[in-house]
Amino acid sequence: MGLAEWIDYYWNQIADPRTNDWPLAGSIFPVPTILAVYLIFVFFIGPQYMKNRQPYSLKTFIKLYNIFQILANSWIVYSLIDAGWFTTITIYCEPMDYSLNYGPYKLATTMWWAILLKLSDLIETVVYILRKKHNQVSTLHLYHHVSTALIQWVCTKYIPGGMSTFFLLVNCSIHVIMYTYYYLSTLGPNVRSVILPYKRLLTILQMIQFWGLMFYSLQAFKTGCNVPRSPAYMMITNLLINFGLFFHFYQTSYRKPQKKAN
Repeated sequence: MGLAEWIDYYWNQIADPRTNDWPLAGSIFPVPTILAVYLIFVFFIGPQYMKNRQPYSLKTFIKLYNIFQILANSWIVYSLIDAGWFTTITIYCEPMDYSLNYGPYKLATTMWWAILLKLSDLIETVVYILRKKHNQVSTLHLYHHVSTALIQWVCTKYIPGGMSTFFLLVNCSIHVIMYTYYYLSTLGPNVRSVILPYKRLLTILQMIQFWGLMFYSLQAFKTGCNVPRSPAYMMITNLLINFGLFFHFYQTSYRKPQKKAN
């Protein structure tokens, strides 16, 4: 198989014919290009631009951004449920359905909209840099945003249905809770003092999410589960990396160092 045939096979022939020609999913360039520009801004353009400037406040923008995230993630969750989750779609070994029926097609279109949502998450990093909150632009933060956008893009192109949509359902549900917390934290010191104890629980919830989705992915390796295994390898690897990064963040942020005995 020549290079051209190899590219055609892996980029077109095994892709979902419904989403293969859609914007972002149809070309190999837009999503990686956006992520490359994002990383260039994070490491070079942004810090250089802010070097001799005072940090921006952006309080109103942050409030509006958090509201947008709450509404957008809620809409994704609603759309997945409307497409059949918990009714016609079960949590056990759900195969791909490539038909144009309402449920399967709604799953595919929702997965496509989720690409845009995951790309919009990158705005958060831009805000951190413009506010000179460099400590929040961590390896965890960057890896999580970039990997999530890439995996959403790949899943939309090849498997925008079946088991892959459960990952999106869980992730967006967690994000509704997370951005609700972020929005409440913008309402002043009195509100922040009330909700602060729950910040630790958000990280714990994220880690529980990763382990739950890892166990969910293992279904692909069960005899009789007629789903492709390659995406399961990708998902499990990414979930393990995310769990390790979140666990390190939890240890350094919430575990008080023990005092040495004299």
